[in-house]
Amino acid sequence: MKKVLRWKTLAAVLAIALFTLYLTPPVWAANTEDVSHLLKNNWCVSFLWKQCDLSGADLRDANLQEANLSGADLSGANLSGANLKNADLSDADLGGANLANADIFGTDLSRANLTDANLSRTRLWDANITLANLSGANLKDANLLDSRLWGSNLSNADLTDATLHGADLQYANLAGANLTNADLHSFFFRGSKQVTNLSNANLEGANLTGTNLKGAALIGAIMPDGSINEEIAVNFK
Repeated sequence: MKKVLRWKTLAAVLAIALFTLYLTPPVWAANTEDVSHLLKNNWCVSFLWKQCDLSGADLRDANLQEANLSGADLSGANLSGANLKNADLSDADLGGANLANADIFGTDLSRANLTDANLSRTRLWDANITLANLSGANLKDANLLDSRLWGSNLSNADLTDATLHGADLQYANLAGANLTNADLHSFFFRGSKQVTNLSNANLEGANLTGTNLKGAALIGAIMPDGSINEEIAVNFK
């Protein structure tokens, strides 16, 4: 009798386990499928009925030039050294992702989540990073030449030795950011002045040690000491 009860109990436990597995969505299978789809077709976007799940994916050195990844979940993904030239990553989740040494020339990262992402030594030339969240991101030695960072959140980001010539940082939040030795000076290109624009940006508590701000527009910017700058620009030389 006891033996029969044990078998019935075991059968019940097994049935519950199988039922639980049946109800659990195949996260890793979907992730693998999405990765394969991306590498084969160069796109993987999210819709109301389907999330493109590339979270934690290993995409090191991948050629994703002009790929459509709008709204994709790339949180924790390894994209170090990847070619993302002119790719669409608008509204994508790249929280905690590794993009070190990636080529992000002309890439659309508008409204993307890049919280705590590693963007050290990345080439972000002419990238659209409007309204993106880069809070706590590592941007050491990154090149953001002519990038558009209007309204982006760079609070507590590390921009040590970063290059931001001609970048548009209007209304950006740089509170607590580390800009040690960063180069934000305006420059002339083919006779035209390319202005680094920090108008109305928040620099309260930011570290500007050794930062080059020659010619940068700072009208209305909140300075590290909390004061509001009323000068149009730092002297351009």
